[in-house]
Amino acid sequence: MPGESQERARLLTRPDFPWIARQAAINLSDAYRGNVLLTRLLNDRGRFVLSLLLLDMHFEAPDAPGLTTGRLKAEAVALDVCSPGRVGAILAAFRVFGMIAPAPDSDGRRRRLVVTDKLMSIHRERWRTMLNTLALVVPEEGERGLRHLDDPVFLTAFVRTLLEPLRAGWRPSFDIPAIGQFAERDGGLLIALALFGIGLTGQPLSISQLARSFRISRSHVVGIVQEAAEAGLVRRVEEQGARGPGVLPQPALIEAMEHFVAMALVRQMVAVRAGLAALDSRDAA
Repeated sequence: MPGESQERARLLTRPDFPWIARQAAINLSDAYRGNVLLTRLLNDRGRFVLSLLLLDMHFEAPDAPGLTTGRLKAEAVALDVCSPGRVGAILAAFRVFGMIAPAPDSDGRRRRLVVTDKLMSIHRERWRTMLNTLALVVPEEGERGLRHLDDPVFLTAFVRTLLEPLRAGWRPSFDIPAIGQFAERDGGLLIALALFGIGLTGQPLSISQLARSFRISRSHVVGIVQEAAEAGLVRRVEEQGARGPGVLPQPALIEAMEHFVAMALVRQMVAVRAGLAALDSRDAA
């Protein structure tokens, strides 16, 4: 995205950035461990885009159309996120788990939904992970963003800014092709984050460990790892004793994930600035 490539390059030249990026990967990977609801219902790119669409519609003004099943299905299909049926299944699951709820609406023809505190707290946990990392490289934006995560004015602009390039058709794999095969699979990006977190000199992660951590099937992990190995991104380690075959990241994956974390941090920085500008406008009114 225009103006952001220089910021990414600046981060990547920091001597401490490989360590910072790895810590961010470990923290994000840990935050998603065991979240069977999200990792099994949608691929990683789809989960991220659909979550932002949900929040963006939720934060609309009371007199705006807001979050409805029909609107979410239409946008998800237009952005090639998933089918209308999959959106319906996800919303049904979210309602069962208390993550969304029906909302009163003066327009009787519309069945508006709202995001509950339960789902919002999940997102805030992810954002805190990234903003704590951002504070290491851009202290002002990181620290101010953390202070305003409970302010709906800030979050409205923050979420919309994160969503803007995705709504325009951009995907992270356009800038970093190596992550495409991970992001388009259920739990794939989480596996990439976990492998990146152990580094080139870390202990191999077993197929069973990865499957158990992210509540996906062992055969599914094997498929992801096989494709990544063929692309030169990971290396299989066959002798792992009782834990079965293991996996180690290769330099190509390390480099791709460092670029991915840099890109994510810059996107967070831009979104924080948008949120702070919205707060300034509110305070000036």
